[in-house]
Amino acid sequence: MLAAMDWNAPTDDPRPRRPTGRGVAILHEGGSQLVPLPEEGTLHIGRAPECALRLRDGAVSRRHATLHITPDAVEVEDQGSRNGVDLAGARLPPHERVPWPVGTALRVGGAVLVLRPAVAAPTDTPEPLVEAPAMRALFDAVGRVAASSLPVLLLGETGVGKEVVAREVHRRSRRAGGPLVKVDCGALSAELVEAELFGHERGAFTGAIATRPGLLREADGGTVFLDEVGELPLDMQTRLLRVLQEGEVRPVGSTETLTLDLRFVAATHVDLTEAVRAGRFREDLFYWLQGAVLSVPPLRERVEDIAPLAERFLVEAARLAGRARVPALSEEARRALEAHGWPGNVRQLRNVVQRAVLLGGGDVVELADLDVPAAEEAASPVDLRTALEAFEKERIRDALEATGGNQTLAAKRLGVARRTLISRIEKYGLPRPRKGSDE
Repeated sequence: MLAAMDWNAPTDDPRPRRPTGRGVAILHEGGSQLVPLPEEGTLHIGRAPECALRLRDGAVSRRHATLHITPDAVEVEDQGSRNGVDLAGARLPPHERVPWPVGTALRVGGAVLVLRPAVAAPTDTPEPLVEAPAMRALFDAVGRVAASSLPVLLLGETGVGKEVVAREVHRRSRRAGGPLVKVDCGALSAELVEAELFGHERGAFTGAIATRPGLLREADGGTVFLDEVGELPLDMQTRLLRVLQEGEVRPVGSTETLTLDLRFVAATHVDLTEAVRAGRFREDLFYWLQGAVLSVPPLRERVEDIAPLAERFLVEAARLAGRARVPALSEEARRALEAHGWPGNVRQLRNVVQRAVLLGGGDVVELADLDVPAAEEAASPVDLRTALEAFEKERIRDALEATGGNQTLAAKRLGVARRTLISRIEKYGLPRPRKGSDE
């Protein structure tokens, strides 16, 4: 078995830690995650549902590669994939087992995978970083709002950290000892959204082989975080409003009505006022959610937060890669990060820093390791909205091209709901994919 690496916890991360086994750190368009590995066995990587490491990426074959795992080593084998597998920048020969060293980057489609040894992982969520005046003002308001029982509506661009604010509202409230349950409204199955939210009885529909409580019942006594609430279907908005007004749910297939004790925090990056005018969002639900409205500023308006956030992401990336030392950030790299416009906000900053650490091997992250221009090359924000829209339009084009026009896969690659992608395609006048490409 691989020996556990010594972890030198940084002085600003004093959280208690628990031992974990080997894992694979995966960095992709939508963020990063850590997947634990078994002591030994075979794991397949690909798009197919049966793959243990499933990558929803149009550039990835259904069964792209295989990991052969023993207590002492991990080998990777390209299964004759369409776009190949790169290990440390070199293309692997198909159908040959090649050792995968710890900390070495493996490219599969648009994702970067790094083998991580057994290290310690944090047991809780770090405190939010509040350096910029705009964020200090926001968190002062969070403290006042949290003490009430009002619903909270969080507004802000994609990737600004609305979930961090929602967690803080819960943590500072009287419900802090109860659960905080996130409901990703854009990712709920259209066919099963009612059962997922309200629960269901056994046999209520095909495939309901057991009784499930539902997400709202799991949050009883605590807080429900409705992420991207603007993506919720209209019929479910009606049911949700009833829960907000009466505090009652009825599971699918049940005749019993259950009373729940819930507080709701909702978040969206869309203009709900426009959605109400267009008939996509219920006006009464919109007003109910507006018990307290908080706007999360974009990263470009909180430059003071960029370097501290980057330092935190360096720690996260080093942990994901299983590196014993956390890389430092060079002064030139720091200046470039602070000068960048960050249309993808904190999420984009995290990805840029993590990719630099996972693909680089040095003790210092230099400007050349970052996918951002030098500070003196950074464009001035003459027309920021136009620049942001051009960036988003190009990303959508790239995602559709990489997935062969499959809107579902393109949406997952972009980290948004399919309905959001379709609305953006219509907004920018992009050609709709041919019929059948989403199958």
